[in-house]
Amino acid sequence: MPNPNWPLIEESWGPNWGAAGGNLPGVRWAEITRRVIGTTAAQRGRQYELDQVRAGEYRLTLDNTDGAFDPTNTAGPWYGRVVPYQPVRKRAQWPATINLLNQIQATGGDAGGQPLGPISGSATQIWSELDPTGGSIAASATAFRGARVLQFAVPAGAPVTATILFTAEPAAEGGTTYTMQARIRAVTSGTVQVRPYIGAYLIPGGSSTKTFGATVTLTGSPTAAWTQVTVTATLPAGVLGLACGVMPAAAPAAAITVQVDEWQLEKASAASAWVQPGTWYPIYAGFAERWPQTWTDPTRAVCTPTCVDTFALLSQVQLRDPLSQEILSRSPRFLYTLGDSQGATTFADTAGTNRPAPVNVSKYGPGTITSGTQITSASPGGAFTGSTGTVTSILNANPGTSLLSAASYISLSSAGITGPADPSAWTRMIAFRYTAGSTPSDGAIMWSSFESRRVNNNPGGSRMYWQIDTAARFGIAISGPGGSISVYSPSTANVADGNWHLAIASYSRASGYLIINFDGTNIYWPFAAANEPTGLISDNLGAYVDPTAGNGTIDTWQGDLAYVTEWPTALADTDMTTIYTAWKSAFAGDSTDTRYTRILNWAGYTGSTSIQAGLTRAMGPATGGTDALSALQDATATEAGTHYVDRAGTLTFRARSDRYNKLVSAYVFGDGPGEYPYEPGVAFDYDPTRLANIVTATRASTGQVFTAVDQPSITQYYPRTMSRSINTASALEVQDAANYLLSRYRQPALRITSLVLNPGANPALWPVCLSLELGMRVTVNRRTAAGNLISQPCFVENIQPAIAADSATWTLQLSPVDTTPYGVLAAFHTAVATTVAAGATSIIIKNPPGQNNTDPAAAQLPAGGQLILGLGTANQETVTILRVGSSTAGWTAVTVFFTAATTKAHTAGDVVCEALPAGATDPTAWDAVSRLDQHAYAY
Repeated sequence: MPNPNWPLIEESWGPNWGAAGGNLPGVRWAEITRRVIGTTAAQRGRQYELDQVRAGEYRLTLDNTDGAFDPTNTAGPWYGRVVPYQPVRKRAQWPATINLLNQIQATGGDAGGQPLGPISGSATQIWSELDPTGGSIAASATAFRGARVLQFAVPAGAPVTATILFTAEPAAEGGTTYTMQARIRAVTSGTVQVRPYIGAYLIPGGSSTKTFGATVTLTGSPTAAWTQVTVTATLPAGVLGLACGVMPAAAPAAAITVQVDEWQLEKASAASAWVQPGTWYPIYAGFAERWPQTWTDPTRAVCTPTCVDTFALLSQVQLRDPLSQEILSRSPRFLYTLGDSQGATTFADTAGTNRPAPVNVSKYGPGTITSGTQITSASPGGAFTGSTGTVTSILNANPGTSLLSAASYISLSSAGITGPADPSAWTRMIAFRYTAGSTPSDGAIMWSSFESRRVNNNPGGSRMYWQIDTAARFGIAISGPGGSISVYSPSTANVADGNWHLAIASYSRASGYLIINFDGTNIYWPFAAANEPTGLISDNLGAYVDPTAGNGTIDTWQGDLAYVTEWPTALADTDMTTIYTAWKSAFAGDSTDTRYTRILNWAGYTGSTSIQAGLTRAMGPATGGTDALSALQDATATEAGTHYVDRAGTLTFRARSDRYNKLVSAYVFGDGPGEYPYEPGVAFDYDPTRLANIVTATRASTGQVFTAVDQPSITQYYPRTMSRSINTASALEVQDAANYLLSRYRQPALRITSLVLNPGANPALWPVCLSLELGMRVTVNRRTAAGNLISQPCFVENIQPAIAADSATWTLQLSPVDTTPYGVLAAFHTAVATTVAAGATSIIIKNPPGQNNTDPAAAQLPAGGQLILGLGTANQETVTILRVGSSTAGWTAVTVFFTAATTKAHTAGDVVCEALPAGATDPTAWDAVSRLDQHAYAY
């Protein structure tokens, strides 16, 4: 029987899986609990609140005498499956029971916190291969136990190879015997034969080999009795996971609805009495990075894997510039950024799928191609910021004219590229800047493709070329076997202006449209299949290059080119808009949560997330050249928030509001009544470690430095500096960041170096320790012999559980909460007291409870000030105050006179407030002069 004073500990490993984009699976785990030797230790978080969060680590020692974790052991049970970065999971059930299922599964939804209605497979790990909805949690007055059941639709003719319901969540221990039991019935007319099963996964991604229990026949009726089904199976060595559930034993003649209740899986050779399982608490989830083997003596071997969480994976991902990241995330056929170093005569495909494209020379002689050119523009704002690298300049003779001219060009043809890979679905892109100084007299062609036929001594048949035409428009001309089409940018746009432009063309036969996204604006043009260019034999950048006449050139290009790309599919409108935004502004204007999510997408992360809306609503441009974890940390630092991988492996981002909105502690640790005890040795330190009285905050996008200084703190403690880089578009927000850091750190704070909890000695601490999470607010109390109470509210910064067979401790690193409470200062706001018609020269306003009625109204509403009447309504208007009627302290209503009559009617209850700045719409959360450590009022 389980120890009532100890949780059921499960140590699991996922030999069925790989890193999979950081996605920790919910199913198919191999249990290795009995192989664990000694103490396991984990740590997550950071030491101090201003430190960067480290990758969470987990260390354990496994018995490896049989060589099970030796990747070279061909006789090992998991041979070929012991590789780096497979998932690991440690969890505990409290209170411990024999039932290995979760509470939702075991109770039919009575416990576990899931609502009535459709079953969420990811939340419950309950799945159905026959019910297309996944089944439901249904209320039932005749449930076998409680008031809810699991309910599934079984269609007529359902195959016996599919499941009515199953779970693969519990870890599987090879060589162990398991028994599953469940209560089942059919509640609609008809009959169905069912049989329970326990399955073992032995091949990654393969189906489980199943052991079946006895078949039972269910006769459907709303009042049908419950039938118990059971099955027992011993799992083989090397098992990758288990599954258990119920399947049809024969195809039902008609559709029928089946209900399940009182489900149990246990390690036993026969079914025991059903028990409701305790709650499964995650302790750690990550990836086994290394599998070192050592020998304690000639016969006994151990393996001590080092496990890390998702942050370690992200720290290995080097990010490119934002534009390249967006392009590459959509699997391009090629990406020639043309950002190659100076002197390059070939240009590399950043996508890594094609040969380098060389520089070729026209039959009429060479032009000049210069790589490694800096990004410039003729007008301020005419460049792009999605990449801070270089581009390639092409200087050919007689640009934009019909003269046969000398030219050099970049030959994609020589790299094996001759037109779109599939003419029926493609997207191409190019960034360009035309520098010839005048509008082309014939056409300045930047990109051309032709087939081999000639007509009237010119290229004939299929072709495609991208150009600036005689009206200074960007255009694409395409010809196919059955027709031609030309699409141009709006005539109001002069693209021969010496500034950068981006053109994306996307086509799919299924849509029947060619879409040009030019500088972020979509142009739609009907496009027939007959226009699709086929049989192309060339692809060249820098001129109209005629491959049928020895690569003769006209309509040559003079200017800069970059980011020549093709995707082998049609991109959606939103994809093209996103790519344009990446190119033009590098996503300047992102909120911090949007930027955080964007970085995760660039890094290829596919795991679970919990991302809170950030309060920084407009960041500066994104940058590349760093690892993904550092980029995430930069977004978090700008937000002044926190991020971490939680104990279940979910990547979590919290806004700065998360902490100042936590006003109540989740737990109180201390030596008083109702408080949870901690181990002796805790130290309360008046710590100057984070003292700072000169704070500088640098605006990352401009390098501008903002400073906040506290002279009294300098006088008292000597100068102590702190610096931060803040990537926000708002200069005021950078100054606010400096002010906040000064406010928090100009004086020392009472700190607790560490706190040790011992659930091994005090079982009442188990649910507390198993629930602790980073960022949680707790209070630590200590009573002195003299009766004084030291009470320190803190946030949990670091958690280190250490668990052995007979001992367990949780060591916490804590940081103090801010000593100054926060508030949101507001504009003056009230409401109209009585309805007035248009043309009124005065109005009565009221002072609802909670507003300032201590001071006379005239002290708050000065003559010449402005008020908004009817804020947010169709009758909103702004008036100027002439004077305010008399009032005294405690006033509830007052008359306000205006310099001019109102033009609209106003209803009692309409909002009245002082004038707000552009973009502000909430008078309850805005004040023009609010600042940390100061009080500001509307008078």
